[in-house]
Amino acid sequence: MQSRAMWPLVITWSGLYFWLVLGAHEHSTTNNTTSVNRREVLTYLLNPNPNTTDSYDPRVPPDYEEDFATDVTIKIHLLSFDSVSETTMDYSVEIYIFMQWTDKRLMFTKFNTNFTSLEVDSKIMDKVWVPDVYFRNEKKGAFHDVTVPNKYMHIYKNGTVSYSLRLSLTLSCRMRLQKYPLDTQHCPMVIQSYTYTTENVMFKWAEGVVPVTHDKEITLNTELPQFSIVDNVTESCNGTMDSESPKFACIKALFTLKRDIGYYIIQIYVPSILIVTLSWVSFWLDVDAIPARVSLGVLTVLTLNTHGSNVQSQLPKLSYIKAIDVWVVSSLIFVFAAFLEFAYVNVLARRGYKEMVTSQMFSVPVEQKDDSAPMINGKLPRQLTVSGPAPSRNGARRVDKLSRILFPLAFSVFNIAYWLFYIYI
Repeated sequence: MQSRAMWPLVITWSGLYFWLVLGAHEHSTTNNTTSVNRREVLTYLLNPNPNTTDSYDPRVPPDYEEDFATDVTIKIHLLSFDSVSETTMDYSVEIYIFMQWTDKRLMFTKFNTNFTSLEVDSKIMDKVWVPDVYFRNEKKGAFHDVTVPNKYMHIYKNGTVSYSLRLSLTLSCRMRLQKYPLDTQHCPMVIQSYTYTTENVMFKWAEGVVPVTHDKEITLNTELPQFSIVDNVTESCNGTMDSESPKFACIKALFTLKRDIGYYIIQIYVPSILIVTLSWVSFWLDVDAIPARVSLGVLTVLTLNTHGSNVQSQLPKLSYIKAIDVWVVSSLIFVFAAFLEFAYVNVLARRGYKEMVTSQMFSVPVEQKDDSAPMINGKLPRQLTVSGPAPSRNGARRVDKLSRILFPLAFSVFNIAYWLFYIYI
């Protein structure tokens, strides 16, 4: 009877025990669910479940099923502006490209976490949809993988995704060299979507900040020996690949590059000015110094021609006339004109020499004043006289004196017109 009386008590205590154990287990399970870690959130977000329709699919844009496009905000930071080539008409840059968009499928606000963002490793980034960005005027490009892929991705609680890449690019730039080397070039960087039209994806420059920034070294011109980046403009360029295709998202940055003239002053303009000035030394040499004047004329013509050929070898073969062509050809004309001046002066000098020879003749007889002078057949004999300097020889000297003034004056006028036209007009 006593054992039967104990059974209700045992049952009561057993039920209390199981209730406490199960309650503790349930409480433990609830705590594990509400305080999840980063790995668990990533696993939940990025592991697609084919059995559910709301699982994450990295193959489609965030708003693919909606009636509006996904806005992708882009920023560019220039690490270096390595070179600008007139021959190949391109320029090389190294950049960081920053992209940001909102993907509601990656929201994790329902989790009670003590962190606001997830840093995604490069091995996992392929599981997240990213914009199909490409550079339309790119000739060559390279990713950086030393020592790991140079890219990062952050996912924020509200589904905002920040994505960045480091790239080295060679971009085409259609240059207009009519004013070379006094020119200013406008080189574009065109960023476009290759797959998605503007109905699904839209690109825009970052607002509220400077969309294109650069390192201080570029401002100090340590990276660009011949150019200075004086301005950059950002704009939208939504357009098509051809006349029949739909519109694709597109943005463009336009860099204004002003060429520094210092190198060309030292290497081109000053040497050619000195060569032209050297050709004028011929005007101060005597008209009879034929070997010296010929040597000087030939030397200056050949030197300036070689100098101009070296300048042209650094440029593409263009059909239009450049500013440097006008300078080199005009300098060559001045030097050649000085050589022709010597030829003209030499002709006058030789003509004057002939006049001096033919001027040696007998004088015309005059009436006899002296009765003691001998008479020949009742007439005075003719006397040998030599006239003064020949007129042609004097003309040669006058041409030299006039050239000493006219050639420097004409070259000065040409310089004034040249610099005013190509710099201000």
